[in-house]
Amino acid sequence: MSLGVSVALFDGLVIILAGFVFSPEKALFALIGLFVTSKTIDFVQMGLRTSKVAYIISGKTGELRQAILYDLDRGFTLLNGYGGYTGAERMVLMVVVSQSEVSTLKLLVHSHDPDAFIILTDASEVLGEGFKAKQH
Repeated sequence: MSLGVSVALFDGLVIILAGFVFSPEKALFALIGLFVTSKTIDFVQMGLRTSKVAYIISGKTGELRQAILYDLDRGFTLLNGYGGYTGAERMVLMVVVSQSEVSTLKLLVHSHDPDAFIILTDASEVLGEGFKAKQH
């Protein structure tokens, strides 16, 4: 959990309780200020370069591998997966992209396999080639 979310949870609870004692209007203004503060904390802590991790499950991993490598110019990791219902073995492509590349990745995957299953999640920090330099 990020520092901004932690601050928002604890302070939000205090503000909501204070809203019962004072006035709901003052509590709403305080919650707006708290939202801005927590987003600012996360921005300062994480910076502008937010990244996403995409897990792509597809029956056409061969095509997608080529497209991600050469069209998107990104590396990826292949993971072994098994369908929970079918038990069928599937390859899962794990690729890290910048926030600005997310829509390109989704379009690319959809153009090669409209039935692909994509899971996108935030990556709090990515170190390595193409991202933030490794710190020693």
